[in-house]
Amino acid sequence: MKKNYDRKQRYGIRKFAVGVASVTIGAVVFGVNPVLANEQGNSTVTAAENNNQGLSELPKEASSGSLAHLDSELAGKLATAKDNGVEVDQDKLKKNETAEAETTTPTNTPAADNTPAPADKPETDSATTEASNKDQDKEEEGVLPRDYYARDIANATPVVEKEDVETNAKNGQRVDLTSELNTLKKLQNATIHMEFKPDAKAPAFYNLFSVSSDKKKDEYFTMAVLNNTALIEGRDANGAQFYDKYTDAPLQVRPGQWNSVTFTVEKPTAELPHGRVRLYVNGVLSRTSLKSGHFIKDMPDVTHAQIGATKRASNTVWGTNLQVRNLTVYDRALTPDEVQTRSQLFERGDLEKKLPEGAKISEKEDVFEGGMHNQPNKDGIKSYRIPALLKTDKGTLIAGADERRLHSSDWGDIGMVVRRSEDKGKTWSDRVTITNLRDNPKASNPSIGSPVNIDMVLVQDPETKRIFSIYDMFPEGQGIFGMADQREEAYKQIDGKTYQILYKEGEDGSYTIRENGTVYTPDGKATDYRVVVNPMKPAYSDKGDLYQGDQLLGNIYFTSNKTSPFRVAKDSYLWMSYSDDDGKTWSAPQDITPMVKADWMKFLGVGPGTGITLHTGPHKGRIIVPTYTTNQTNHLNGSQSSRVIYSDDHGKTWHMGGGVNDNRTLYDGTVVDSSTMNNYYAQNTESSVVQLNNGDLKLFMRGLTGDLQVATSHDGGLTWDNNVDRYDVPDVYVQMAATHTVQNGKEYILLANANGPGRKNGYIRVARVEEDGQLTWLHHHLIQEGEYAYNSLQQIGPDEFGLLYEHHAPGGVPYTLSFKKFNWDFLTKERISPKEAKVKYAIQKWPGIIAMEFDSEVLVNKAPTLQLANGKTATFMTQYDTKTLLFTVNPEDMGQRITGLADGAIESMHNLPVSLAGSKLSDGINGSEAAINEVPEFTGGVNGVEAAVTEEAPEYTGSLATVGEEPAPTVEKPEFTGGVNGVEPAVTEEAPEYTGPLATVGEEPAPTVEKPEFTGGVNGVEALVTEIPEYTGPLATVGEEPAPTVEKPEFKGGVNSVLAASNEVPEYRGGANFVLAASNALPEYKGGVNGAEAAIHEVPEYKGETKPVLAAANERPAKKLSLGQGATYQAPAAKQNELPNTGSKENTTLISIGLVAGLLSVFTLGKKRKEN
Repeated sequence: MKKNYDRKQRYGIRKFAVGVASVTIGAVVFGVNPVLANEQGNSTVTAAENNNQGLSELPKEASSGSLAHLDSELAGKLATAKDNGVEVDQDKLKKNETAEAETTTPTNTPAADNTPAPADKPETDSATTEASNKDQDKEEEGVLPRDYYARDIANATPVVEKEDVETNAKNGQRVDLTSELNTLKKLQNATIHMEFKPDAKAPAFYNLFSVSSDKKKDEYFTMAVLNNTALIEGRDANGAQFYDKYTDAPLQVRPGQWNSVTFTVEKPTAELPHGRVRLYVNGVLSRTSLKSGHFIKDMPDVTHAQIGATKRASNTVWGTNLQVRNLTVYDRALTPDEVQTRSQLFERGDLEKKLPEGAKISEKEDVFEGGMHNQPNKDGIKSYRIPALLKTDKGTLIAGADERRLHSSDWGDIGMVVRRSEDKGKTWSDRVTITNLRDNPKASNPSIGSPVNIDMVLVQDPETKRIFSIYDMFPEGQGIFGMADQREEAYKQIDGKTYQILYKEGEDGSYTIRENGTVYTPDGKATDYRVVVNPMKPAYSDKGDLYQGDQLLGNIYFTSNKTSPFRVAKDSYLWMSYSDDDGKTWSAPQDITPMVKADWMKFLGVGPGTGITLHTGPHKGRIIVPTYTTNQTNHLNGSQSSRVIYSDDHGKTWHMGGGVNDNRTLYDGTVVDSSTMNNYYAQNTESSVVQLNNGDLKLFMRGLTGDLQVATSHDGGLTWDNNVDRYDVPDVYVQMAATHTVQNGKEYILLANANGPGRKNGYIRVARVEEDGQLTWLHHHLIQEGEYAYNSLQQIGPDEFGLLYEHHAPGGVPYTLSFKKFNWDFLTKERISPKEAKVKYAIQKWPGIIAMEFDSEVLVNKAPTLQLANGKTATFMTQYDTKTLLFTVNPEDMGQRITGLADGAIESMHNLPVSLAGSKLSDGINGSEAAINEVPEFTGGVNGVEAAVTEEAPEYTGSLATVGEEPAPTVEKPEFTGGVNGVEPAVTEEAPEYTGPLATVGEEPAPTVEKPEFTGGVNGVEALVTEIPEYTGPLATVGEEPAPTVEKPEFKGGVNSVLAASNEVPEYRGGANFVLAASNALPEYKGGVNGAEAAIHEVPEYKGETKPVLAAANERPAKKLSLGQGATYQAPAAKQNELPNTGSKENTTLISIGLVAGLLSVFTLGKKRKEN
């Protein structure tokens, strides 16, 4: 007891010295109190967490600055008790003045409630105390923990800790922790954090940490792994499940590599009436359960605690060989940010691969730039959407787009625009507007107060050289959502001619627009009303204007507060413009709707992008434009069907081809027809069309099965095979682009689309066309990380291709349309993978402190000592981040080469050999001076760039569509919705059949987290970090409502884990065990108890798929070290072993402590600055 008291005294004085230095330096450098700044930046902590926890907000008196009536002891008590939904009785606290005042000293007894511990609180189990004091004693002796920064978590007390143990044949694959069971039983709020490396061939199911009973085999808690999926289960004395189902949680551990799995539990509070548990994999939140906050204290009969093999009654099960780096149990639930900090060394991305010789890809060229931070661009345009890219017969590239002036939604002021490039995309002309109908000056809602042109297809007739632009049209309103509930007749046949119908206010008859725009009465008499059918104004903005004599009355496409007595039917239309001068000028719009739209069709729209002309077969020269339709009865709820329109007379007349869903027999024997169907999963929507050398058409269709669907036509699009081919290629329900090419005498298809999760991470894929017309997928490569939606693909040279696609950086209004070009070698040659982890730099960033950065993630388990060429050594201090290690070195050894390791080891997180060859200790890069030891004032963002601001919007309650997109819907606490290795097929959601509206002309963008990760190195490049919460509301496809911002998004991308396996079978709801029906050696899954249908999740479960690129795991940027000249970072004091015993030395020594602590605080402040 006396030794422990002395240790606390020394540790307390030392912490005080560091704290004073921190406050002083922070006030000078940052102009704020760093402690207060950090508290204000922390995540909210839930109710009933233990003493020593951090404040989610300051007490009223402290935050207001009025401290006259609030003494420091009372402030500390308020800090301990303040929580969400918990009232603090300040009078009672004032009376309770005998509580322990030593709040800065870590204790080892778990707090079972939120009351301060009495001053004479007894010590806990001696083994627990010794384990929890181990690192503190080392630190006092001058030895820092190998993961000092990962442990930088305030007010979290380890109550159980084990380091560097193994489960193997010698110990029965089990490490016994039963001596800690009494400590564990006292916890109400807790965190279990485990760092481990399983065998590459570990069994399908194995336990990480568990408590169990030698009497009741079904009473246990386990943190385990099933088929690489991290899971938890807790069961009471009767075997009833505590938590929701975790067997299908999205994140997986990496077999044969180092991982961390973290579990947090919180007891019930006012905000969490049943409590909450969370499970993280490598610092990324995998799933949350709100079913209960039960824990070990709620298992009365448990008798064992262990790592690895678990004692269940008379059996020992669930064992495997594990290397366990660390197991720590904390006395409170860590926040997501804290878990990310604790797990930061286990973050990793895919290894950076280099392009092979001959492979080329251009830099991204922004052709149509959207606005930033919800502000328009320099031309007053907020958003560009829906790319269309065409290479003309002259080699000109024409890029088409929706120019959305007011917002990114699928309605409002939208112009059809193009830009031209005559040098294969190096430079682009000014914008040319094909058409943009004028706004309604008296619209009831200006944001939707314009007739709508939307979605463009570009195609050229190779014989006439005429270029066509075909696009959708709607009267003023919200596009597909503004259509009449009941069909309104749009055209009328009179004497063999088709005329457009006008509806007049207060009358039932149908007026018609006839030759020269003259309006005729229902009984066929000419009036003095005239409609502009041959517009002349710029952008043909006057099309549809209505005159009576010479007086302009309004416009027939206006629908709200209109001054015109007439309007057209509230329907969807198809318009066409053409260019005969290589896209420089364009004709006035022509309405081709009556040629192609049948009466049963409610909606008819194009599949935007590029059309084709048939190059072989009986229909050679036929112009093909992808389209899709809905029927009058079920519309967007289950009737979308892909098809094409075509012209055999060079665009003079157009015809409708058959639908993919016309008289189609589905896999279950159901027969559907596009004119009457109502089948959610049979729907297919926007598409891209190619022709094979054998004359067949292949239609690549956006669908709802999560994988690629391809239809085949043998007659130029008139009919389609009943069987729709499905391929193991992700379809995240977004438009895709395909093109046909012949390379080296062989036939291939290129496909571009978003790989996921959601509309993120654009990939190019290559398929070989087999003799029977089937496709064999050969290659896939990331073309654009981050936000990625619609795209258009063209072959622009013999072995060169161009891609126009939607993308936006954090803070950008969705979207900017960008262009890249790449060659055949880029698509087909394999990337060069690293063979070893190499040192990039070993630079002195502080006197006596070397920062060694590797080119990929590494991990230190056994402290390495660097062997220098002069026979001296450099001593390991701690690991700074995933790629950077800190060493101490004598100044006279600077400039020495590193010859290897004298002791210890450095491990690659990718299981590569680690090489120190050729590295040398340097004062700076390229012989430059060492970085200035100064902490500049932090001004937000990374590298001085201010973080983007995301705006919030009211909750979305309407339908969702896909001609364009709005910000994503609000998810208060979304969890991980991506996957990992982006080439895997999309995950199919196990849910009842969707019955809401669905459509596909646009889409909803994913919200972005505007906290870029800084990846370090010289002139480091920011990595764009984005997030996407799962949307669970109704879908649609022509337009969509705005959606609010995610208030506190969690990780939405794929980083540290591997995508959990999925399939399309229904969820099992029986009573057998969830792995093997005959085995009782696995946690039992009982339908309805731990099933998905019983789960009430705080956030949506993972439904998507990911991972071509590293994404940040939470809102703050990951802590990274720049090794560039002048960069600043922080490290612990280099010579910790010189710290005196502060309980016994004289006052002059205390001054030394302050100086060393000041050095430590500068490092720590710099790191805190980056975190916050």
